[in-house]
Amino acid sequence: MVISKKYIYFCTLIAVFIWIGGSGPALGQEPLSFFNAISKTLENNYQIRIAQKDLEIAANNNTAGAAGMWPSITLSAAQNNRWTDQTKPQSSTTLYNDISPSVNLNWILFGGFSVKINRSRLAELENLSEGMMSVVVENTLQAIILAYQKTLLEKERLQITREVMNLSLDQLRYAKTQRNTGNGTTFDLQQAKTAYLEDSSNYILQGINFRNAKRNLNLIMGESHTKQYTLTDSFQPIDQSFNLEELYNRLEASNQTLTNQYINQKLIKYDLQQSKSNLYPTFSLNAGSSYTYGSRKVDDLPNTNSDPLVVYGNFTLNFNLFNGGQVKRSIQNAKISLEQSKLETQEMENELKMQLVMLYDLYNVRKQLYNVALENEKVTRLNYDLAKDRYRLGTINSINFREVQLSFLNASLSKLQTIYDLMDSYTEIMRMTGSILTEFDPQKQ
Repeated sequence: MVISKKYIYFCTLIAVFIWIGGSGPALGQEPLSFFNAISKTLENNYQIRIAQKDLEIAANNNTAGAAGMWPSITLSAAQNNRWTDQTKPQSSTTLYNDISPSVNLNWILFGGFSVKINRSRLAELENLSEGMMSVVVENTLQAIILAYQKTLLEKERLQITREVMNLSLDQLRYAKTQRNTGNGTTFDLQQAKTAYLEDSSNYILQGINFRNAKRNLNLIMGESHTKQYTLTDSFQPIDQSFNLEELYNRLEASNQTLTNQYINQKLIKYDLQQSKSNLYPTFSLNAGSSYTYGSRKVDDLPNTNSDPLVVYGNFTLNFNLFNGGQVKRSIQNAKISLEQSKLETQEMENELKMQLVMLYDLYNVRKQLYNVALENEKVTRLNYDLAKDRYRLGTINSINFREVQLSFLNASLSKLQTIYDLMDSYTEIMRMTGSILTEFDPQKQ
């Protein structure tokens, strides 16, 4: 296969453009640190802002009036007109007009402690909304941490693929010089060209991976995808050790999903209390006043006016003696729901502890994998340097040399991936134990 110089030049030109727009000098780009990205996310992320609106709604609902503590007062007015034509026992016509304003008050003075129960329930609903918002914040915080690290990962991958591409270009120039001086073969030159074009393609594809990672970072921060930032933090492995027993304690005390489940269990208890409140009587007050101003005209007689004022206050006592067992059935169902909730809570606790153990093991394994990958990269880089000298001495062929080069590339990329995987496990442990907000609080920086 013959590869034209024009095609090689085209690939090189594209690679240069990617370097300028990707990992090269940042012209007109704003610097973005790790904690600055977190601050922008907490301020601008759409999911957090949506959850904040849900919390505001729950806070608005948590009032004494919504719980039924206060009376309802209505004001109304009516205007009536009536004309009557009577023929028996004697012929007469009557025209009647009136206007009747009134005010009415309804107040449940006692409803089986339902007001107190509703007040407590609304407070817990607000707590639940706050807990749900905390879950959104924790998940979003984890997402921005990993998105920032992912962008750094893709940037490092871009630098590695560029380094390998440049090494392949040097090897191509060397093979071309060797062939022109008669010390090399056309086969070796074609192998070098193929390797260079393959590495150029990898670099071009990695360029779009890097740009997409930056776009996703902007999305999570609530920024436009066209906004350009230069990431200022370096891509370094996390170095942290954990005690499993301590993680258990933090999980039970601070895991937000588990805390929300405890709140749901309280709400079911309030449902049970609400059902029991139907066993008590209700005592209510209905009071008000009405005034009617009317005018009555019969035939040609003078108008007669009336303006009675009515004031009333009535008390009502209601006691449900029997309604087909609905109250008893409601109480039984509420008790069953409460038992069901306790089982669900126990299941969630066991499941979260199992997930935590798995994460703990995975985190420690990934620490070991990083150390292995780090050593492997050192070995393959040394092998590559040695193979380059041996290839130029003619002791290995171009195929063997390419295998060593690919081993170096894969080892370098694998080391970068283990750094990201280690951060992934670390942030998940922090999230599960309810520590991610304090661990990555931008106010501490």
